[in-house]
Amino acid sequence: MHLVFSNYDSPVNPFYGGGGAIAIHEIARRLARAHTVEMVTGACPGAGAERRRVDQVMYHPLGLAAAGPKLGQLLFHFSLPWQVRRRPFDLWCESLTPPFSTACLQVFTPRPVVALTQVLAGEGMRRKYHLPFDWFERAGLKRYRWAIATSPFLRTKLLAAHPGLEIAVIPNGVPGDWVRLEPDRADRHILFLGRLDVEQKGLDLLLDALAAVASRLPLPVVLAGAGTPAQEAFVRRRLGELGLTPRVRMAGKTVGEAKQTLLREAAFLVMPSRFEASPLVLLEAACHRLPTVCFGIPELSDLPETIGVKVPPFDVPALGAALLALANDPARRDALGRAAKTYVRDFDWDLIAARYERFFQQVCEGRSDGHKPGAPAAGPPPPPPPER
Repeated sequence: MHLVFSNYDSPVNPFYGGGGAIAIHEIARRLARAHTVEMVTGACPGAGAERRRVDQVMYHPLGLAAAGPKLGQLLFHFSLPWQVRRRPFDLWCESLTPPFSTACLQVFTPRPVVALTQVLAGEGMRRKYHLPFDWFERAGLKRYRWAIATSPFLRTKLLAAHPGLEIAVIPNGVPGDWVRLEPDRADRHILFLGRLDVEQKGLDLLLDALAAVASRLPLPVVLAGAGTPAQEAFVRRRLGELGLTPRVRMAGKTVGEAKQTLLREAAFLVMPSRFEASPLVLLEAACHRLPTVCFGIPELSDLPETIGVKVPPFDVPALGAALLALANDPARRDALGRAAKTYVRDFDWDLIAARYERFFQQVCEGRSDGHKPGAPAAGPPPPPPPER
Protein backbone atom coordinates (compact mmCIF):
# COMPACT_ATOMS: atom_id res chain seq x y z
CA MET A 1 0.00 0.00 0.00
CA HIS A 2 0.95 3.63 -0.46
CA LEU A 3 0.03 5.25 2.85
CA VAL A 4 0.05 8.91 3.87
CA PHE A 5 -0.29 10.11 7.46
CA SER A 6 -1.03 13.74 8.27
CA ASN A 7 -0.48 15.36 11.66
CA TYR A 8 0.55 18.93 12.49
CA ASP A 9 2.77 17.77 15.34
CA SER A 10 5.98 15.79 14.85
CA PRO A 11 8.65 14.37 17.18
CA VAL A 12 10.93 17.34 16.39
CA ASN A 13 8.31 20.08 16.82
CA PRO A 14 9.69 22.42 19.54
CA PHE A 15 6.20 23.69 20.43
CA TYR A 16 4.60 20.31 20.99
CA GLY A 17 6.52 17.12 20.15
CA GLY A 18 3.79 15.26 22.01
CA GLY A 19 3.02 11.61 22.54
CA GLY A 20 0.58 11.52 19.64
CA ALA A 21 3.30 12.50 17.16
CA ILE A 22 5.65 9.89 18.59
CA ALA A 23 2.90 7.26 18.37
CA ILE A 24 2.17 8.00 14.72
CA HIS A 25 5.87 7.79 13.83
CA GLU A 26 6.19 4.45 15.63
CA ILE A 27 3.31 3.08 13.56
CA ALA A 28 4.55 4.62 10.31
CA ARG A 29 8.11 3.34 10.58
CA ARG A 30 6.90 -0.21 11.18
CA LEU A 31 4.48 -0.06 8.25
CA ALA A 32 7.31 1.30 6.09
CA ARG A 33 9.00 -2.11 6.25
CA ALA A 34 6.40 -3.44 3.80
CA HIS A 35 4.67 -0.37 2.35
CA THR A 36 5.41 3.11 1.01
CA VAL A 37 4.74 5.52 3.86
CA GLU A 38 4.79 9.33 3.83
CA MET A 39 4.13 11.83 6.61
CA VAL A 40 2.69 15.33 6.08
CA THR A 41 3.45 17.50 9.14
CA GLY A 42 3.58 21.17 10.07
CA ALA A 43 6.75 23.13 9.35
CA CYS A 44 8.47 24.29 12.53
CA PRO A 45 11.72 25.98 13.59
CA GLY A 46 14.72 23.71 13.73
CA ALA A 47 13.26 21.02 11.50
CA GLY A 48 13.87 22.75 8.19
CA ALA A 49 11.39 23.27 5.39
CA GLU A 50 12.67 20.48 3.14
CA ARG A 51 11.39 16.95 3.04
CA ARG A 52 13.50 14.40 4.86
CA ARG A 53 13.55 10.64 5.37
CA VAL A 54 13.36 9.31 8.92
CA ASP A 55 13.30 5.53 9.52
CA GLN A 56 12.20 4.92 5.89
CA VAL A 57 9.31 7.38 6.31
CA MET A 58 9.42 10.46 4.07
CA TYR A 59 8.43 13.61 5.99
CA HIS A 60 6.92 16.57 4.13
CA PRO A 61 6.79 19.80 6.22
CA LEU A 62 3.80 21.96 5.33
CA GLY A 63 3.28 25.65 6.07
CA LEU A 64 5.60 28.33 7.42
CA ALA A 65 8.15 27.50 10.09
CA ALA A 66 8.15 31.12 11.27
CA ALA A 67 4.38 31.20 11.78
CA GLY A 68 4.51 29.90 15.35
CA PRO A 69 2.38 27.16 16.90
CA LYS A 70 -1.11 28.67 16.63
CA LEU A 71 -0.96 30.31 13.21
CA GLY A 72 1.16 27.43 11.93
CA GLN A 73 -1.47 24.95 13.01
CA LEU A 74 -4.22 26.88 11.24
CA LEU A 75 -2.16 27.18 8.03
CA PHE A 76 -1.46 23.45 8.15
CA HIS A 77 -5.12 22.65 8.73
CA PHE A 78 -6.41 24.69 5.80
CA SER A 79 -3.64 23.47 3.45
CA LEU A 80 -4.47 19.78 3.90
CA PRO A 81 -7.34 19.63 1.35
CA TRP A 82 -4.96 20.81 -1.38
CA GLN A 83 -2.44 18.18 -0.31
CA VAL A 84 -4.96 15.33 -0.36
CA ARG A 85 -5.99 16.32 -3.91
CA ARG A 86 -2.47 16.47 -5.34
CA ARG A 87 -0.67 13.56 -3.66
CA PRO A 88 -0.98 9.96 -4.88
CA PHE A 89 -1.92 7.41 -2.20
CA ASP A 90 -3.96 4.29 -1.54
CA LEU A 91 -5.06 5.38 1.93
CA TRP A 92 -4.70 8.63 3.88
CA CYS A 93 -4.69 8.51 7.67
CA GLU A 94 -5.67 11.94 9.03
CA SER A 95 -4.76 12.57 12.65
CA LEU A 96 -7.45 14.92 13.89
CA THR A 97 -5.82 18.25 14.72
CA PRO A 98 -7.02 21.05 17.03
CA PRO A 99 -8.73 23.43 17.00
CA PHE A 100 -11.30 22.07 14.48
CA SER A 101 -10.18 18.43 14.81
CA THR A 102 -11.12 17.44 11.27
CA ALA A 103 -10.17 19.00 7.95
CA CYS A 104 -12.95 17.00 6.22
CA LEU A 105 -10.37 15.42 3.92
CA GLN A 106 -12.74 12.68 2.72
CA VAL A 107 -14.76 15.41 0.96
CA PHE A 108 -11.80 16.20 -1.30
CA THR A 109 -10.90 12.71 -2.56
CA PRO A 110 -12.65 9.50 -3.68
CA ARG A 111 -9.84 7.48 -2.11
CA PRO A 112 -10.17 6.29 1.50
CA VAL A 113 -9.36 8.62 4.38
CA VAL A 114 -9.22 7.18 7.90
CA ALA A 115 -9.75 9.65 10.75
CA LEU A 116 -7.20 8.85 13.48
CA THR A 117 -8.54 10.05 16.82
CA GLN A 118 -5.88 10.55 19.46
CA VAL A 119 -8.10 13.13 21.14
CA LEU A 120 -11.26 15.06 20.33
CA ALA A 121 -10.36 18.63 21.21
CA GLY A 122 -13.55 20.46 20.21
CA GLU A 123 -15.03 20.80 23.70
CA GLY A 124 -11.70 21.89 25.17
CA MET A 125 -11.20 24.45 22.44
CA ARG A 126 -14.71 25.82 23.06
CA ARG A 127 -13.90 26.29 26.76
CA LYS A 128 -10.58 27.92 25.95
CA TYR A 129 -11.62 30.28 23.13
CA HIS A 130 -15.43 30.53 23.58
CA LEU A 131 -16.02 29.58 19.95
CA PRO A 132 -18.10 26.62 18.63
CA PHE A 133 -15.19 24.32 17.75
CA ASP A 134 -17.13 21.33 19.07
CA TRP A 135 -19.90 22.02 16.54
CA PHE A 136 -17.39 22.06 13.67
CA GLU A 137 -15.90 18.83 15.04
CA ARG A 138 -19.22 16.98 15.10
CA ALA A 139 -20.21 18.27 11.67
CA GLY A 140 -16.85 17.31 10.19
CA LEU A 141 -16.91 13.77 11.57
CA LYS A 142 -20.06 13.07 9.56
CA ARG A 143 -17.97 13.29 6.37
CA TYR A 144 -15.97 10.13 7.11
CA ARG A 145 -16.65 6.44 6.71
CA TRP A 146 -13.66 4.99 8.60
CA ALA A 147 -11.93 5.91 11.84
CA ILE A 148 -9.43 4.63 14.37
CA ALA A 149 -10.09 5.42 18.03
CA THR A 150 -7.28 4.99 20.53
CA SER A 151 -9.70 4.18 23.38
CA PRO A 152 -13.22 2.78 23.86
CA PHE A 153 -14.30 6.17 25.22
CA LEU A 154 -13.28 7.89 21.97
CA ARG A 155 -15.16 5.24 19.99
CA THR A 156 -18.30 6.16 21.94
CA LYS A 157 -17.74 9.86 21.21
CA LEU A 158 -17.20 9.20 17.51
CA LEU A 159 -20.35 7.10 17.20
CA ALA A 160 -22.35 9.79 18.99
CA ALA A 161 -21.27 12.24 16.28
CA HIS A 162 -21.62 9.77 13.38
CA PRO A 163 -23.35 6.42 14.08
CA GLY A 164 -22.40 5.12 10.64
CA LEU A 165 -18.63 5.24 11.18
CA GLU A 166 -16.66 2.00 10.83
CA ILE A 167 -14.28 2.22 13.79
CA ALA A 168 -11.31 0.16 14.91
CA VAL A 169 -10.23 0.67 18.54
CA ILE A 170 -6.43 0.48 18.53
CA PRO A 171 -4.55 1.93 21.51
CA ASN A 172 -1.12 3.49 21.51
CA GLY A 173 1.85 1.37 22.53
CA VAL A 174 5.45 1.23 23.69
CA PRO A 175 8.61 -0.34 22.24
CA GLY A 176 9.02 -4.04 22.89
CA ASP A 177 12.30 -3.53 24.72
CA TRP A 178 10.49 -1.22 27.16
CA VAL A 179 7.79 -3.85 27.69
CA ARG A 180 10.51 -6.40 28.55
CA LEU A 181 12.50 -3.93 30.66
CA GLU A 182 13.25 -4.80 34.29
CA PRO A 183 14.33 -1.41 35.66
CA ASP A 184 16.43 -0.73 38.73
CA ARG A 185 14.01 1.37 40.77
CA ALA A 186 14.99 4.42 42.84
CA ASP A 187 12.20 6.45 44.45
CA ARG A 188 13.70 9.95 44.33
CA HIS A 189 10.87 12.16 43.09
CA ILE A 190 7.25 12.40 41.97
CA LEU A 191 7.07 12.86 38.20
CA PHE A 192 4.88 14.79 35.79
CA LEU A 193 5.97 13.93 32.24
CA GLY A 194 4.23 15.50 29.28
CA ARG A 195 3.50 18.62 27.30
CA LEU A 196 3.18 21.79 29.40
CA ASP A 197 -0.37 22.42 28.20
CA VAL A 198 -2.25 23.94 31.13
CA GLU A 199 -5.75 23.47 29.71
CA GLN A 200 -5.49 19.81 28.64
CA LYS A 201 -2.84 18.52 31.04
CA GLY A 202 -4.29 20.23 34.11
CA LEU A 203 -1.04 21.73 35.37
CA ASP A 204 -2.91 24.53 37.13
CA LEU A 205 -4.83 21.92 39.12
CA LEU A 206 -1.65 20.04 39.98
CA LEU A 207 0.11 23.17 41.21
CA ASP A 208 -2.87 24.12 43.38
CA ALA A 209 -2.89 20.60 44.85
CA LEU A 210 0.85 20.72 45.52
CA ALA A 211 0.52 24.09 47.25
CA ALA A 212 -1.53 22.40 49.98
CA VAL A 213 0.71 19.36 50.56
CA ALA A 214 4.23 20.09 49.27
CA SER A 215 5.62 20.84 52.74
CA ARG A 216 4.52 17.38 53.90
CA LEU A 217 5.62 15.38 50.85
CA PRO A 218 8.69 13.23 51.52
CA LEU A 219 9.78 13.61 47.89
CA PRO A 220 10.31 16.57 45.54
CA VAL A 221 8.33 16.95 42.33
CA VAL A 222 9.77 17.08 38.79
CA LEU A 223 7.81 18.66 35.91
CA ALA A 224 9.36 17.27 32.72
CA GLY A 225 8.16 18.59 29.38
CA ALA A 226 8.05 21.62 27.13
CA GLY A 227 5.32 23.90 25.88
CA THR A 228 4.80 27.24 24.22
CA PRO A 229 6.68 30.17 25.79
CA ALA A 230 3.40 31.43 27.26
CA GLN A 231 2.57 28.07 28.85
CA GLU A 232 6.06 27.69 30.32
CA ALA A 233 5.95 31.25 31.66
CA PHE A 234 2.60 30.56 33.31
CA VAL A 235 3.95 27.48 35.10
CA ARG A 236 7.05 29.33 36.32
CA ARG A 237 4.96 32.25 37.53
CA ARG A 238 2.55 30.01 39.43
CA LEU A 239 5.41 28.09 41.04
CA GLY A 240 6.71 31.38 42.41
CA GLU A 241 3.30 32.67 43.47
CA LEU A 242 2.51 29.45 45.35
CA GLY A 243 5.94 29.21 46.97
CA LEU A 244 6.65 25.88 45.28
CA THR A 245 9.99 26.69 43.65
CA PRO A 246 12.08 24.96 46.39
CA ARG A 247 10.05 21.72 46.06
CA VAL A 248 9.21 21.59 42.34
CA ARG A 249 11.80 21.48 39.55
CA MET A 250 11.11 22.16 35.88
CA ALA A 251 13.29 19.74 33.90
CA GLY A 252 12.34 20.89 30.39
CA LYS A 253 11.82 18.54 27.50
CA THR A 254 13.54 15.19 28.10
CA VAL A 255 14.14 12.40 25.61
CA GLY A 256 16.23 9.27 25.32
CA GLU A 257 18.34 8.24 28.29
CA ALA A 258 17.43 11.38 30.25
CA LYS A 259 13.77 10.44 30.01
CA GLN A 260 14.43 6.87 31.09
CA THR A 261 16.44 8.14 34.06
CA LEU A 262 13.54 10.34 35.18
CA LEU A 263 11.17 7.38 34.94
CA ARG A 264 13.56 4.99 36.65
CA GLU A 265 14.09 7.41 39.56
CA ALA A 266 10.39 8.28 40.01
CA ALA A 267 8.25 6.94 42.84
CA PHE A 268 5.10 7.37 40.77
CA LEU A 269 3.62 9.38 37.90
CA VAL A 270 1.03 12.12 38.31
CA MET A 271 -1.21 12.86 35.30
CA PRO A 272 -3.78 15.57 36.20
CA SER A 273 -5.28 15.85 32.70
CA ARG A 274 -8.70 17.36 32.08
CA PHE A 275 -9.07 15.23 28.95
CA GLU A 276 -6.90 12.56 27.31
CA ALA A 277 -6.92 9.80 24.73
CA SER A 278 -4.47 6.90 24.97
CA PRO A 279 -1.53 8.58 26.74
CA LEU A 280 1.89 7.16 25.96
CA VAL A 281 3.36 8.42 29.20
CA LEU A 282 1.07 6.19 31.23
CA LEU A 283 2.30 3.12 29.33
CA GLU A 284 5.92 4.24 29.62
CA ALA A 285 5.48 4.62 33.36
CA ALA A 286 3.96 1.14 33.57
CA CYS A 287 7.02 -0.28 31.80
CA HIS A 288 9.09 1.14 34.67
CA ARG A 289 6.74 -0.34 37.30
CA LEU A 290 5.32 3.08 38.16
CA PRO A 291 1.74 3.55 39.35
CA THR A 292 -0.14 6.63 38.17
CA VAL A 293 -2.23 9.16 40.10
CA CYS A 294 -4.85 10.71 37.83
CA PHE A 295 -8.34 12.11 37.71
CA GLY A 296 -11.09 9.59 37.01
CA ILE A 297 -12.02 11.23 33.70
CA PRO A 298 -14.18 9.28 31.21
CA GLU A 299 -11.27 8.97 28.76
CA LEU A 300 -9.42 6.80 31.30
CA SER A 301 -12.42 4.70 32.34
CA ASP A 302 -10.85 1.55 30.85
CA LEU A 303 -7.71 1.99 32.97
CA PRO A 304 -7.69 -0.73 35.67
CA GLU A 305 -7.94 0.44 39.27
CA THR A 306 -5.17 -2.03 40.10
CA ILE A 307 -2.42 -0.01 38.42
CA GLY A 308 -2.92 3.44 39.91
CA VAL A 309 -5.03 5.82 41.95
CA LYS A 310 -7.99 7.69 40.46
CA VAL A 311 -9.53 10.66 42.24
CA PRO A 312 -12.79 12.48 41.45
CA PRO A 313 -12.32 14.66 38.35
CA PHE A 314 -10.78 18.05 39.06
CA ASP A 315 -11.07 17.65 42.86
CA VAL A 316 -7.90 19.51 43.86
CA PRO A 317 -7.94 18.58 47.59
CA ALA A 318 -8.49 14.91 46.68
CA LEU A 319 -5.57 15.05 44.25
CA GLY A 320 -3.29 16.50 46.93
CA ALA A 321 -4.41 13.87 49.45
CA ALA A 322 -3.74 11.07 46.95
CA LEU A 323 -0.25 12.37 46.23
CA LEU A 324 0.52 12.59 49.94
CA ALA A 325 -0.86 9.13 50.73
CA LEU A 326 0.98 7.33 47.92
CA ALA A 327 4.23 9.17 48.58
CA ASN A 328 4.14 7.80 52.13
CA ASP A 329 3.18 4.21 51.22
CA PRO A 330 6.05 2.38 49.43
CA ALA A 331 4.38 -1.02 49.81
CA ARG A 332 1.28 0.15 47.94
CA ARG A 333 3.42 1.79 45.26
CA ASP A 334 5.23 -1.50 44.73
CA ALA A 335 1.99 -3.50 44.40
CA LEU A 336 0.43 -1.03 41.97
CA GLY A 337 3.67 -0.83 39.96
CA ARG A 338 3.90 -4.60 39.55
CA ALA A 339 0.30 -4.75 38.35
CA ALA A 340 1.08 -1.95 35.88
CA LYS A 341 4.02 -3.94 34.49
CA THR A 342 1.74 -6.90 33.82
CA TYR A 343 -0.90 -4.66 32.23
CA VAL A 344 1.50 -3.14 29.68
CA ARG A 345 2.54 -6.45 28.11
CA ASP A 346 -0.16 -6.27 25.42
CA PHE A 347 0.92 -2.81 24.20
CA ASP A 348 4.06 -3.68 22.21
CA TRP A 349 4.28 -1.37 19.17
CA ASP A 350 4.87 -4.34 16.86
CA LEU A 351 1.49 -5.80 17.87
CA ILE A 352 -0.22 -2.42 17.57
CA ALA A 353 1.24 -1.73 14.10
CA ALA A 354 0.01 -5.12 12.87
CA ARG A 355 -3.51 -4.12 13.88
CA TYR A 356 -3.19 -0.86 11.91
CA GLU A 357 -1.99 -2.78 8.88
CA ARG A 358 -4.92 -5.22 8.98
CA PHE A 359 -7.45 -2.41 9.30
CA PHE A 360 -5.89 -0.40 6.46
CA GLN A 361 -5.92 -3.47 4.21
CA GLN A 362 -9.58 -4.10 4.99
CA VAL A 363 -10.45 -0.49 4.18
CA CYS A 364 -8.61 -0.59 0.85
CA GLU A 365 -10.04 -3.95 -0.17
CA GLY A 366 -13.57 -2.80 0.63
CA ARG A 367 -13.48 0.28 -1.60
CA SER A 368 -16.82 0.59 -3.44
CA ASP A 369 -15.18 2.29 -6.45
CA GLY A 370 -12.87 -0.67 -6.97
CA HIS A 371 -9.66 1.14 -6.05
CA LYS A 372 -7.05 -1.35 -4.84
CA PRO A 373 -3.58 -0.75 -3.39
CA GLY A 374 -1.14 -0.21 -6.20
CA ALA A 375 -3.81 0.54 -8.81
CA PRO A 376 -3.62 3.83 -10.72
CA ALA A 377 -5.15 6.61 -8.66
CA ALA A 378 -7.05 9.63 -9.87
CA GLY A 379 -5.31 12.97 -9.80
CA PRO A 380 -2.00 14.33 -11.05
CA PRO A 381 0.90 12.03 -11.82
CA PRO A 382 3.11 11.14 -8.86
CA PRO A 383 6.28 13.14 -8.25
CA PRO A 384 9.67 11.56 -8.93
CA PRO A 385 10.75 9.07 -6.24
CA PRO A 386 12.73 10.66 -3.37
CA GLU A 387 16.46 10.39 -3.31
CA ARG A 388 17.66 7.51 -1.15
